[in-house]
Amino acid sequence: MMKHLPEHAKIQREFQDWEFGLTGYCTDNDTGIDTLPSEVVQAWDDMNAAWNDIKDSQGEISEEKRQRFRKANDRLQKAWDAMTQQSPQ
Repeated sequence: MMKHLPEHAKIQREFQDWEFGLTGYCTDNDTGIDTLPSEVVQAWDDMNAAWNDIKDSQGEISEEKRQRFRKANDRLQKAWDAMTQQSPQ
């Protein structure tokens, strides 16, 4: 039986997936995050800030914080897709 994950844990998992993905991409391509397209870096910075705001808060996650994280996540996905479709891998 699978236990229902609280929303905080789901958001943390999404954040960590991106963190590991970005780190892996940079390692595989022998580069740093600062050399990625600015859209990717800005979206990651926004997502990181949103996650820090969520993890530092107590109790339920406000709708405003949830939406901030989701918007940054969506922007990062779009920027990532655009970057990886252009790269010759």
